[in-house]
Amino acid sequence: MQPAEFTKDRFGWRRVACADAEVRLWLVDVAGDPAALSQEALALSQDEIDRANRFHRAEDRARFMLARSALRHLLAEATGRKAQTLAFSLGPFGKPALVGAEDLNFNLSHSGALALIGISRRRPIGVDIELMRENIDELALAEAFFCDGEHRFLMNLKGPARLEAFHRIWTCKEAVLKAFGVGITAYLKDFRVRLKQPAGIAIEPAQNCFTPELAAVRAAGVEAPAGYAAAYALA
Repeated sequence: MQPAEFTKDRFGWRRVACADAEVRLWLVDVAGDPAALSQEALALSQDEIDRANRFHRAEDRARFMLARSALRHLLAEATGRKAQTLAFSLGPFGKPALVGAEDLNFNLSHSGALALIGISRRRPIGVDIELMRENIDELALAEAFFCDGEHRFLMNLKGPARLEAFHRIWTCKEAVLKAFGVGITAYLKDFRVRLKQPAGIAIEPAQNCFTPELAAVRAAGVEAPAGYAAAYALA
């Protein structure tokens, strides 16, 4: 069975429209049961199975396995290899690269029942998806982790508008830092995210940011189902 048929019939992966021609994005439903798939279809390595088994909740194990399997099949389709044979190396902060095809850039994020996978052939890519949780203090988190301008922007919003804007900024920040393959928490204040409607994003580096290449980042929001926020970035 070809990967494209597999994704349609088994996972229900959905290709996401993207204005950037060099980016391909997929939303993947990871709320299924991995036990319903054969080992060949699941395509996981023993290391990935061991990592999945470290999760205490069966739901978390299943979502990790389905997300990793989806990534393997999409990378197999992009490279013409078999999903089961793919091997990965890890960068200093854990960002994976495909062994033997290091010029193929990809990233994976999952939250709730969905995963977001991005592939780019020309520039390092980062993606992030978040289930928007209402039981958080957006202003306290923004004060701790965001730039002053982002915090002030959120202070002028209320209710659902503030919740959505917080998650749009958060997903963009994570996507940008994942694109560079650096630690998330260390550099959250190194750049400001300015939101544009409906999904536009502008990145404004701080004067002493960790790399001048932040000025050349391209970032945008990703169309996601209600209750989710998502973004991608190209380093």
